[in-house]
Amino acid sequence: MTIQPTPEQLAFQQNSQLSALGFSQRQPCVQLQQWVQLYWAVQVPEQADVSQAHALYPDGGSNLTFDFIPNQLPAVYFQYTQQLSQRCFSAGQHQLSVRFHATGAFQLLGISPAELATEQLDLRLSNLVGLNWLLEQLANSSDLPTQLTAVECWLLHLAERMMTNTSLVQKSLQLLQQPAADLQHLYHQLPKSRRQFERLFKLETGLSPAQLQLLFKVKLARFLISKNPLSDLATVAQQAGFYDQAHMHQHFVRITGQTPGQYKKRKMSQFSNSAG
Repeated sequence: MTIQPTPEQLAFQQNSQLSALGFSQRQPCVQLQQWVQLYWAVQVPEQADVSQAHALYPDGGSNLTFDFIPNQLPAVYFQYTQQLSQRCFSAGQHQLSVRFHATGAFQLLGISPAELATEQLDLRLSNLVGLNWLLEQLANSSDLPTQLTAVECWLLHLAERMMTNTSLVQKSLQLLQQPAADLQHLYHQLPKSRRQFERLFKLETGLSPAQLQLLFKVKLARFLISKNPLSDLATVAQQAGFYDQAHMHQHFVRITGQTPGQYKKRKMSQFSNSAG
């Protein structure tokens, strides 16, 4: 059985500090869920404490972020990195972001993560269909639900322009998210050679299948620990699809910058504080 992380585990993890920044998130409509993980937004009060940075864990996904500027069209940029990053916000800041699945940006926007020269791309320099219309709609509204509706309508329009068939890479993501997924089994089922598939996979996601599979496993381990901080780490490693606890420890540290034990201790502290 597949254990799927909840939306809270896909980008930022909800906590009291984020709530104080006016952080909110929403799942996409059903028609977009194969490409879009979620939408998140911050509307930071002018007097908010913005001294803390917030971890954004790599999971193969990418962000399309709209940064609102009074009396101007929003800035819009595409961000892709598979390194642990820290997101800082400023007082009065208003951002709205689309968090894509691993292949979502390639499928909907035509952006190949593998071909990006930098981690951030100013999307206003691109020639995306309907983007100028969207920016005007966003600039003319200060209401977050209305802005979210405009973004979703634009994404649905892009989706309609695509072929109705799900891509081979997109289909493979469903298997890679299974904790016990066997890459060799995947390669044997392919209608093309392993080399051709890996080249296509890299183009669409910026990663190899093995690299993305590890990100999925660490994301699932984070979810399991967050859901039950009292969990035994050896059991977490097994449920997340690692060979053993040592294997999970190695990749957890590399991807998140902390050990599973440190992550568990922090979650236990948050759980105790909320219970009190």
